[in-house]
Amino acid sequence: MPEDVPILTIQSFKLIVPIFAVMISISTFNVFLDAQFGVHFPQLIEELFRPLVLASDSLVAVLISILICQLLWFMGIHGALIITGIMNPFWMSNLLENQTALEAGGQVLPHIYLPAFWDFFVLIGGVGSTLPLVYLAIKSRSKQLKSVGKVGAIPAIFNINEPILFGFPIIMNPLFLVPFIFVPMFNATIAWFLTSAEVLDRVVLMIPWSVPAPIGAAWAANGSYMNALMVVFAMVNAYFIYLPFFRTHEKILVEQEAERAQRMQQAPVNR
Repeated sequence: MPEDVPILTIQSFKLIVPIFAVMISISTFNVFLDAQFGVHFPQLIEELFRPLVLASDSLVAVLISILICQLLWFMGIHGALIITGIMNPFWMSNLLENQTALEAGGQVLPHIYLPAFWDFFVLIGGVGSTLPLVYLAIKSRSKQLKSVGKVGAIPAIFNINEPILFGFPIIMNPLFLVPFIFVPMFNATIAWFLTSAEVLDRVVLMIPWSVPAPIGAAWAANGSYMNALMVVFAMVNAYFIYLPFFRTHEKILVEQEAERAQRMQQAPVNR
C-alpha cells in the first residue's frame, strides 16, 4: 500500500487472511459436529465446563471467593475485580437459567450465587460490608475517623468504600483483618441458607453494583422485600461485629491525636 495509508488500516488488511482462516475452520468444524453428534462447538464447550458451572453455585464457592477477595484487598489488590472476572461467565450462564425457569413458571429457580447475591449481600457499602463503619466514623471521638466518615458517607451508599479502606485505614491494618473477612462470609452464609430455605427470593435480574444495597437486592429478585430486609439484617450484623474492633482502633487514634496536640502546645515553650 502507499506510504500515506494509516498503519491501522494496513494492519486491518493484514488480519483479513487469518480471520478468514479461523472462520472457515470453525464453520467447517461446526458442520462436522452437527452432522455427527447434533451439537455445535459452543454447546460442546459448555458441556465440557458443566462441572465447573455447577460447582460455582455452591456455598463453598461463595466462601472461597469471598476469602480470596478479602485477602487480596487487604494487601491492596482489587480482589473484587479478579473474582468477578473469574465468576462472570458462570454467573451469566446461571442467570440465564434462572430467567428461563422463571419464564417457564418454575416455582423454585435453580441457582443462588449470582451477581446480585455478590453485590448486595456480600459488598454492602463496598468490599467488606463496611457501610456501618461510616456511621461509627461520623460519630467517632477521633478527628481522623470523623473526617474520613464524612468524606466516605455518600460513596458508601453507592457501594464505593475506598475512602474507608484507605482512610481508616483497613488495608494492611491487622486490627481489621478478622472482621474484614468474617463479616461478608457470615452474612453470605446466612443469605445462602435463607435462600435455600426459600425465605429469600432468588436472583433473576442483573442490577448495576452501584445501586444502594437494599434497593439492588430487591430489584434483582423481582421486587423482593424479603431480600431488602436481609440487607438491613446484614448491616446490623456488620455493625456489631465491627464495633469492638472499631472502638480499639478509635482509642489508639484518639491517644495519638492527644499526644500530637500536646507536643504542639509544648513546642513554643521549648523554643
